[in-house]
Amino acid sequence: MGSGKFLILLLSCWQIGASSAVQAAGENSVPLAQGTIEIVERKVPCSTAEFSYFFRVFVRGLNDRVPRTAVRNAYVWPQMEVRSAQNPSQLLLTAPKQDYIGDGFKIGLQQNLWIYLDPQVLTGNYPRLEVKFKPLTRQKIRVEYSQAEYAPVANARANQERLVKTFGKSGAYIFEHRLGCWRLTQELRSSKTGN
Repeated sequence: MGSGKFLILLLSCWQIGASSAVQAAGENSVPLAQGTIEIVERKVPCSTAEFSYFFRVFVRGLNDRVPRTAVRNAYVWPQMEVRSAQNPSQLLLTAPKQDYIGDGFKIGLQQNLWIYLDPQVLTGNYPRLEVKFKPLTRQKIRVEYSQAEYAPVANARANQERLVKTFGKSGAYIFEHRLGCWRLTQELRSSKTGN
């Protein structure tokens, strides 16, 4: 067989395999302009009942081999909507998913405590957050956050705290159950500060 015929046969086999892989990905993939990102649903909890566990994985990643940027790349919707927190029907702008894969997502976890990932904080001593999950429907959850101050609870077990007040930075994110798993689809920006 000549090298030209071998190359054509090889390319044909590759196209058939690539086409089958895209078809097999089906609803477990998110279409993008550059191609398809396959979702690793066996490692990330995707059921509607497992949102709080999914959210922790989304915030911090699974482990060193599957860091938060890889999880977010898979579970941030390709075109994010930024809306007003006071009037969610008001679309402020749309943003590419890349804005939310790294530092654009403001909620973090440090020693199992919710923190505000403020780009102006250089020491790693991030402000604490109060985070609330508010189901809007079975397929849609609003994650609200506000900067918070906590105090130890007197005569309680170690590390028990009570919320003293909320203030400063606040906002929300909307996650929707689409294509078989949770996806970050919206950011709600607040013009107000906490209590």
